[in-house]
Formats: sequence, structure tokens, C-alpha cells
Amino acid sequence: MTALIALFPPVEDESPIGYLRRLAQHNAYTDWKSLVRATGLNPSLNALWKNKVELTRWLGIEPQWLELIMPPAREGRGLHEPFFMRSSTDALCPACLADHPHIRLAWSHSMVSACPAHGTQLIDTCPSCNHTLSPTRYDIGRCDCGYELQGIEALPATPFELWVSARISGDMRPVDGVPEIGAPKDYQALGKLLFSLAIRSDPHAKVKPGKAARPHNLAETRELLESVAPLFAQWPSAFEAHVRDRLAAGNPNEFSLTGRLGAWFTSLHGASRKAGAFAPLWTAFSDAMLEHFDGNLRGHQVLTPSPDRERRFVPLAEAARLIGVSAPKLSAALHDGRVAGHISKQGTAYTLALMHRSEVERIRAERSCWISANTASAFFGVPPSVITHLMQAQLLVSDDEWAKDILKGGPIEKASAESLLGHLKSLVVPREVTETLRFGQLIGRRTTDSKGICRLYQAIHSGEVRATGHTPGCGLDGLTYATEEIRRYLGSVGLTDGMTLTQLEKATGWKYEALSHWAQSGLLKTIDVLLQGRSARLVTNTALADFRRTWVPVSDLAQAMGTKSSALTVKIAQRGISIHGQLTLPSGAKRGGLLKLADLGALIQ
Repeated sequence: MTALIALFPPVEDESPIGYLRRLAQHNAYTDWKSLVRATGLNPSLNALWKNKVELTRWLGIEPQWLELIMPPAREGRGLHEPFFMRSSTDALCPACLADHPHIRLAWSHSMVSACPAHGTQLIDTCPSCNHTLSPTRYDIGRCDCGYELQGIEALPATPFELWVSARISGDMRPVDGVPEIGAPKDYQALGKLLFSLAIRSDPHAKVKPGKAARPHNLAETRELLESVAPLFAQWPSAFEAHVRDRLAAGNPNEFSLTGRLGAWFTSLHGASRKAGAFAPLWTAFSDAMLEHFDGNLRGHQVLTPSPDRERRFVPLAEAARLIGVSAPKLSAALHDGRVAGHISKQGTAYTLALMHRSEVERIRAERSCWISANTASAFFGVPPSVITHLMQAQLLVSDDEWAKDILKGGPIEKASAESLLGHLKSLVVPREVTETLRFGQLIGRRTTDSKGICRLYQAIHSGEVRATGHTPGCGLDGLTYATEEIRRYLGSVGLTDGMTLTQLEKATGWKYEALSHWAQSGLLKTIDVLLQGRSARLVTNTALADFRRTWVPVSDLAQAMGTKSSALTVKIAQRGISIHGQLTLPSGAKRGGLLKLADLGALIQ
């Protein structure tokens, strides 16, 4: 064969077969296959890719011309993927042919059905003879019946058709109503992704991918796209609903993602997460898993849910952590039916139990209605011993066996504590008295007469003994009582001038070394006195009150919050809140931190 007479370069978006068809037409060959056979080469697309050098030499064309439309980096990928090569029909856009008579590469992809440039559907049938447009016809611009194709008025394409065709073609122009599910480079594999979703669109259908044929004409392409278009119509809720339906249709006895979703999950994972593509699609899938999957997600760290999404079904260990109880205790309550949940799988070595997040929140809400003695002490602003006497006096609703009830977070009903404080504040009768005592001072550190203290508390509750005033924000310790009235019930019990640091350590649980450091730092006011011939530092009741109104020991706050002082110290520092009065030990450790009451609100927000 000699070189061709009529030579011209291809157009950048022209298909390799379309270019050969134009060369054949202009050089009097019947079709492109006859042209290739004349070179001694096999007229197949695969052979053309392998024999580009020989083809250019025999045809007498410039090597860069074929490189333009058959770049090595694109072989077998994107628009050049052999599986999606349309071979039995010739799809085209009449308006594009009118602009320039050449076959666009995108038209040969069996998932492309529209022209993004003109917003119309492609055609593959002649409106004159109603025959399919043959890919072997002699004239690109005419049907074999002679009808001019450039003048055909094509129908408008749907937004989803336009989006699919544009993205597969590498066209990133926005399309209203259709979400972006990937980066520009991801869309090279969009055809494969949509084809996989389409052939498995029915959750109940059993599909063998090797036997699933690609669309042969535009009607089949549009039918296939219509099956997946609803998944993207209301993004991402429609897609998440589809995942929910697939989970419901899966084998309920399978508790892994692969077991429940089968090949659909494997295919989606391979096309998105494994390939590092279509991140928004994988996020929508991950969100659906957290919301609807009631199986085992251990080992599936590949899920990338939205930052604000939490799993609807919580594993028992995680539920126990959220509730604040041990896993065995929660497991026992679940098996006894005291809380709702279900055992998803009984394995040879474990039982997978899950709880709905709403049930976890219900249990947390119930438990929050019952508080510990330390929490009550912080709430009232009084020592823990006062709380013990209040319970003995039956002024607080309490349950000694609260630990057996998973719905109780402590022995004291929170509502009764709030009610008691409100009741005692309502009994205040402002008046001038010579000497007063705060409620927190009404304790019997030097007596075993707990009955006397209970009688006093009951008299205060009944209104026989009324407070003379109240300092807002100080709880029960903000209530002051006339000393003379208190003496009628306790005599000299609890009416000492103050306490030594050693006594204060025993009364409050604060470490002596921390108390000493606070005193030396001027945070806790003390008086130097002699007791039994020895020097001692005395903290007056007034000084202790001033201290409590200004400072909260981190250790007390940690106990009230059910955590460790070290963990709370880290949290306070992360919030940018200053910790005062810390004592640095020889080991470098710090102890005895104080938090200003004014900063407490910033911590609990």
C-alpha cells in the first residue's frame, strides 16, 4: 500500500475510529476497516493501539496525529475503555455535526447519551427511515437512506443525562440539581461506577457481573441511567435510603458489611474508598452505615462519616462508657430486660450486643436524676458530712441500694435536693441578730449526737428555725441562722471558732500539704495560735467561708464530676482556664490546684 492522497490531522476530541472513517471516505475506501486491512493490520481497536507506529507509516500520516487522539496514558481508561465502547450503533449530536463533521470520542462511550454543549440528547436512529444509524455507513453526515443528519432537531436531555455525559467526557460545567460526588480525576471511572450501581439497583436481585451486558443503544443507556438517577435526586438522603433498603434486604444473620451487602458493597468500596475516588459518595455511604447498620463495624475503619454523625446502634462497651457504668453491669441489665437492646450475634467467643442511641440517652437522662453525695455537697456548697446528716434526717430522697439500679447515678434524688434548697430559701426571715452561723457550720465534728443534728435539720425544714439571710449563689451555705436559736438544739456542738489545718484536712479531705501551701500563698487565711503548747495555724469559720466563696479545689470538682483530678486538670488547661495554688512536689508532680468559682461556668459549658 502507498501513502494516502488526502491527508489531514484529526480533531482533538475525535474518536480514533471516527478519524479513520473520515480518512477512508476522503480516499475512496468503502469503510475504515478496508483502509486498515490495506495496511496489512488487523482492523480492531486493540490492534490499532498496539500498532500505531506501523499504522502511521503505512498511511503516511504524522505520528503526533495519532498521539493526539490515542494518547498512551489514556489507553484502556476513561473514554477509551474497551468495555464501554459502543459498536453496534452510531450515536451522534446533529448540532455538533453541523459545527464540524467528525465523530466525537465521547459519543462512542455506551454510558454517554447527551451533548453537554447543546443540552440535547444524542440520536442513534434516523427519523426518516427509522433504522439504527450504522457505524459502518459511508458518509458520517448522512444516513444510509440519504437523509441529512445535521438538520435533525434533538430533544432536550435530562439534567442527570447531561451531568453523566459531561463528567465522563471530562467536562466539569455545573449541572443544576445534580450533586458532585468526586474530584475531576475521579470521573474517569464514573461509567464503571454507575454501571455497577445500575445492574444492582434492585436490592433483591441476584446479579452476576460477568453476564451483565453494557447498553447497546441509546434507549438501553437511558433506561440504565434512569435506574440510578433517583439515588442522586435528593442528595444524600435518597442514596442513604437506598443503602437502608439494601441492608433490610440482606441476610439478617450476617453481621459484617460484606456479609449483609455482598457484591454491591465490594463493588462500591473498590470504586470509591479503595481507589481513593468519589469521597462524597463514600461519606454518604458511611453516614448510612452509622444510621442503619445494626451489625458489627469492628475492623471497618475505612468508613469516613460526616464529622457530626454518630452511630445509631451503639456496641455495648461503647454504650457503657457513654452511660458511665461498667460493661458487665450494663450487660446484666440488658439480659434482665431492665434496659432495651438486642443481641445481634452469639459467636463462639463473644456476644455482640447493640443498643439504640436513643435508649442510651434515655438511661443517661434517668441516671442524671440521681446524684452522688459529692455532687450534692458541691451543689449545696457544704461539707459531705452535712449531706449524710440531711439523708439521715430524711430531708433528701435517697436510696441506699441505688448501685443495684442501673437507672440511678447516685443515692440522692436530684429533684429533692433542688426542692430542699428552694424550700429553705423560701423560709428566710431577714432580721438583725448578734451572731450567726452558716448552714455549712451546723455540723457535729466533736460530738456523736447525730440525732441532735437531725432534730436541728428537721426544725429548720419545718420552719421552727428560720434563716436570717441568704447569699445568692452559695447554696445551703449561703443561709445564715441565729446562733442563739441553734444552741437550743445543739448546745455547743459545731460552734467552734475554727479548725486547725489538721482538723480541716480530716473535715474536708483536702491534703495537709495543699492546705499548708494555700496558707503560705495567702489564698487561705490562717491565724497562728498555741494549742496544747504547740504552734498551730487556725482557719476561722469566716476565713473558710471566704475561701469557699472564691475557690473550688480541683479534687472536689473532679469527685463531683466522676473523674480524676489529673484528667480534669488537663481539661481545664485545654479550656484556657487558670489553675491557682498548685504545690510542686520534689518529683515534679503538681498537687492541690484551685479553680476560681467565677471560672466554673466556662468549664461546664
